[in-house]
Amino acid sequence: RDYLVFEYCNGGDLDMCLQKQLELHNEAFSQEQVQHLMKQIIAAFVYLHSAQILHRDIKLENILVQFPTEEDKQNLNMLKAKIKVIDFGFARYLKGDILAQSVLGNPINMDPKILRKMARIENDSDFGYDQKADIWSLGTITYELLIGCPAFEASSYDELIQKIEAGNYRIPHDISLSKEAISFLNGMMRYDAKTRLSIDELAKQFFLTYLM
Repeated sequence: RDYLVFEYCNGGDLDMCLQKQLELHNEAFSQEQVQHLMKQIIAAFVYLHSAQILHRDIKLENILVQFPTEEDKQNLNMLKAKIKVIDFGFARYLKGDILAQSVLGNPINMDPKILRKMARIENDSDFGYDQKADIWSLGTITYELLIGCPAFEASSYDELIQKIEAGNYRIPHDISLSKEAISFLNGMMRYDAKTRLSIDELAKQFFLTYLM
């Protein structure tokens, strides 16, 4: 018999942790907690993108959480949590200037260009995407961790596209985000992929580097 042995992550995934946070405290994670999590997530993608790997399925369910003790797990001590990015079933190695063209991923976290293709709006002749698609997805999970809900929600692909194209993601009035957090979000969630920050630029964003 053959066996596969995996590292055990006792905290489940980030979606489970966020739901528990909302149930216990009726609010999303603090900026300090999100900074701690996103430092690790961005570091993982600095490595992946430097190796020319495109993940294509970034969502909270694909980020596992490991707490050092059972007490930290029970108390949801996110400042001690370590994360593991998983599920590379859709991952793609992009050599040189080659672009990916498969329509894959979760619609609410999906690069608008890919979503348009899924909804059969995008023109086949100019369709293709690179690692900047991951950047958009990283923006959507950052928003969700800070706000507690997806940036864009809709009942159909067309409605979702309309909301994204209109730029209809907002910061609720009862949630106060620093200018650093907003700048970090905006750098990732730019509709035009060419204007989005690269992963190396993200890693240098003040939101990730300053002490809270």
